Amino acid sequence: MDTDRSASKVATASYIQGMLAELRSMSRSIECGFLVYLIEMAHIEASDIVAGKTSQVRHKTPVEPEAGRLSADEIANLYFTGGISRADLDK
Repeated sequence: MDTDRSASKVATASYIQGMLAELRSMSRSIECGFLVYLIEMAHIEASDIVAGKTSQVRHKTPVEPEAGRLSADEIANLYFTGGISRADLDK
């Protein structure tokens, strides 16, 4: 990928990251936990692109969560295995 295209990709991902942060905040304010979760997944992906942590080839390395928080992969696993419910996500 050339530098102009790479810079454009990062700029676009940065814009998307900002928009997703606003959408996440709006979703939290109306207590839509699962929607917050989905938006958070997209926000993490955009953040990784901006930070240069992702490539065209997807890998299985989990995203490191903030201290004291579950990673997105851990939350998804709990949700899809029944460890937490949709009501838990809405809290």
